[in-house]
Amino acid sequence: MTIGEQIRNLVERNRFNRLIEGLYDAIGTVPAYRRTVMRRVHRRIEYVRRQRSYGLMIELSSVCNARCVFCPHPTMEREKRIMDDDLFELIVSRIIDEKIRPALIDLFNVGEPLTDRSLFQRIRRLKAAFPSAKVAMTTNFALATPGIIDELLASGLDSIQISLNAASRDSHREIMGLDYDKTVRNIEMLLERRKATKSPLYVKLSFVVCEQNRSQTRDFMQTWKNKVDCVWFQRAIGWGGAVDIRSPFTGSPYPCNDLFERIVILSNGEFALCCQDYRGLIRSNVRDMPILAAFQSKPFEKIREVHLKGDISSLQMCRHCFGVYSYGTNWLLRNAPAHTEF
Repeated sequence: MTIGEQIRNLVERNRFNRLIEGLYDAIGTVPAYRRTVMRRVHRRIEYVRRQRSYGLMIELSSVCNARCVFCPHPTMEREKRIMDDDLFELIVSRIIDEKIRPALIDLFNVGEPLTDRSLFQRIRRLKAAFPSAKVAMTTNFALATPGIIDELLASGLDSIQISLNAASRDSHREIMGLDYDKTVRNIEMLLERRKATKSPLYVKLSFVVCEQNRSQTRDFMQTWKNKVDCVWFQRAIGWGGAVDIRSPFTGSPYPCNDLFERIVILSNGEFALCCQDYRGLIRSNVRDMPILAAFQSKPFEKIREVHLKGDISSLQMCRHCFGVYSYGTNWLLRNAPAHTEF
């Protein structure tokens, strides 16, 4: 893991330690620090717009086999579907025609990518169309088979994030409703096949920290830190009030970089406000308008203005999200163009 990833994990795992929380809160309220961050914010926004170097999140599937306690999917009213071929090709065409230069294309939002039977064909299509972009996906990996693993490694996928979220089978079952032993076997098979084929695939194992698993973070780290490329801890979020996270985020909010740098398109073609907008609040569809016209439209710009003015706590969608409680590190510790890490 990189130094940045290690620091981030330390913060995420110990976020409820009062000393660490107080230290970050104190730094975040220093006027000189906030001015430094905000200068960086405006420079990054201008750079990304000028270069059209946006990150993309394309939800190929909103169907999921898991029932995660920290996810709104089980009660989501939006239609659960696989993105159809015509819509996928339209998105690819729009990206090309609008000269968008994606640094990263993430094939995930709310749903399980492995439910999409065209997944690997679509990965190859994206890699051919955008050779400079990294293509990634997040999965619970419970549906993996030897054949799927071989296809995955041959597809050209750059990075995979496997959401495991537990260090024991009982906890995994309680949190995700899935078979822990089967998923672990799938992960081990992926690592073995990656080594055998000398694949450059980057493997990240993630753990969403919630009430049910907070005591297991140390065991999880010890089990996996020498097996995968990155162990990734992330606090549970409220999804705009859809999920009760019990321990809400506190501190000094800063503008969310994803709101300015990443374009999210749902499986029905609707634009989402961000990766946490599982409903599709914008009500604009890529079938009806160009991507950048939608992304720079009034509904988006109005919310961005609220972020830049510092009134973030007034937004139900944003007030309990990790994106605004990173104390500006999202902007300071990453180089443009946008990436999903940190």
